Amino acid sequence: MDVAKDLALTDLLCTRDFPTERGRTDFATGGPGYFMVELGAGSWRSPDDLYAYEAALIQRFDERWGEGSRWGSVTLQERGARGEEIAEPWAVLGIRADDLRTWDARGTGRWVNLGVADRDPEAEPELLLMVTDMDPP
Repeated sequence: MDVAKDLALTDLLCTRDFPTERGRTDFATGGPGYFMVELGAGSWRSPDDLYAYEAALIQRFDERWGEGSRWGSVTLQERGARGEEIAEPWAVLGIRADDLRTWDARGTGRWVNLGVADRDPEAEPELLLMVTDMDPP
């Protein structure tokens, strides 16, 4: 867990060209219009550590871009259940995380999104960072 390293990664994702096809890149999962990466994979001693780290990143992103929008993904799930098509990567992020923070990374044309994937009680929670050029749904 290294805040400076993850801020640098965020900066890289805000400037790097998106993949033309969905799949793994050298440092993230990506596809047309987005990158998604799990931060701190396997390094959390407890879920409390993960949530504390998320709070530290939220603070840094708020300092950079102003207070991030907070929204729940329940609306996305409901819309999907009604048959509405939710664009990737929002559909995947909405399925994995209940609570998301979103920032307009001014000057980059991209959105930075942070959420904890903690829906599966059998799995360890994951801290997900998504950078996309697609407006939130």
